[in-house]
Amino acid sequence: MNPPGSKKKGFTKLEIEFIQKHLNDDTSSLILKSNSYKDVDVKKLANQILARQKAQKKLPEWSAIPGLMFPALVSVEQSSSEATAKYKAGLVSGKRLIDVTGGMGVDCYYMSRHFEKADYFEQQTEVAETAAFNFEQLSAKNIQVHSKNSIDSLKNTTLTGDWLYADPARRGSNKEKVVLLADCTPDILANLDLLLLNAPNVLLKTSPLLDIDLAVTQLKYVSEVHIVGYEQECKELLFILNKSSKSDQVLLKSVILNVSGLIVQALTFTRQQETEVIQSFSKPLSFLYEPHPAILKAGAFKVISQEFDLLKLAPNSHLYTSSNRVMNFPGRSFEVIAVCKPDIKEISKYIDGDKANLTTRNFPAKIQDLRKKWRLKDGGDFYLFATTLEDKTKVVVVTRK
Repeated sequence: MNPPGSKKKGFTKLEIEFIQKHLNDDTSSLILKSNSYKDVDVKKLANQILARQKAQKKLPEWSAIPGLMFPALVSVEQSSSEATAKYKAGLVSGKRLIDVTGGMGVDCYYMSRHFEKADYFEQQTEVAETAAFNFEQLSAKNIQVHSKNSIDSLKNTTLTGDWLYADPARRGSNKEKVVLLADCTPDILANLDLLLLNAPNVLLKTSPLLDIDLAVTQLKYVSEVHIVGYEQECKELLFILNKSSKSDQVLLKSVILNVSGLIVQALTFTRQQETEVIQSFSKPLSFLYEPHPAILKAGAFKVISQEFDLLKLAPNSHLYTSSNRVMNFPGRSFEVIAVCKPDIKEISKYIDGDKANLTTRNFPAKIQDLRKKWRLKDGGDFYLFATTLEDKTKVVVVTRK
């Protein structure tokens, strides 16, 4: 389980009690008062407390186990959430999994449940040792930890698996965030043939900011792209690759997950289907719909109209409307109260007080500027959509959830 020649020590009972007792404390204040605690290394434990605070919502199952060790904060921040990790685990199965970008090990742990054996690679020794320790605590006995550079190891080994998983680091040499595949580490594009030589199926996780169509072209062997939404964000893009795939038949699967990693709403389509839809437009009717960011990222601008029998306000507004309420829409649904000029005197006729939630879609002004101009505070029961209709008219649609 542990990398050769290493054995990560856990916490003492006293240290675990300290962490649990101060789990909700301000870690900076704790460190300042470190002289008050003679029996423990407060700075070391403060780092653990801070990491657990960051992980409580993201990794509830792991956070609930007092004995687990959390790596450096950046590893926690970069790790998948339990919800998205469980979703990925449902996409893969077989005898052997190869994870070439181990990190904190959350993805590897959940995916390993669907394999007889899993190989975890992580070149940062401290991170690898921490993952190995945690896998032991979690009784994940089928995971073999390798504290090595995965690409170099794959070049010099006969190791093969049914699936290979990669989540390349999205930080440049100066620690700046990067998005393009060629800028990530390891460089998946440069090593694509090697990866597919070691496993017939590859699951690649990328930044949600990556251009999907460009990535499909670059990766050559994509069969499916999963655009993963969780809470109110598009969290990640997942590319499934195998050499038998043809890039002109790629399935785009936009999914919205609940906290257990289960799909609550989904939309599956191809680029060709999106192209073939003839879009119809309308002024706002009785109900207004705003697609989830994962739907918008997928580019399902016309397919969603067809799927839910909706009319669009304008080609570039990405807001939809209907006379009768549509159930199970993948996004937010609103009742339309009024459509008025983008003028606070008009808007004030339909809202109570000076509070409203404000969104702009295809509108030539920033939200903060409109708030300042209209003297509107954020919040309340009313939702305002500043947008442009098909005939180029600028309006504010006043709605209620």
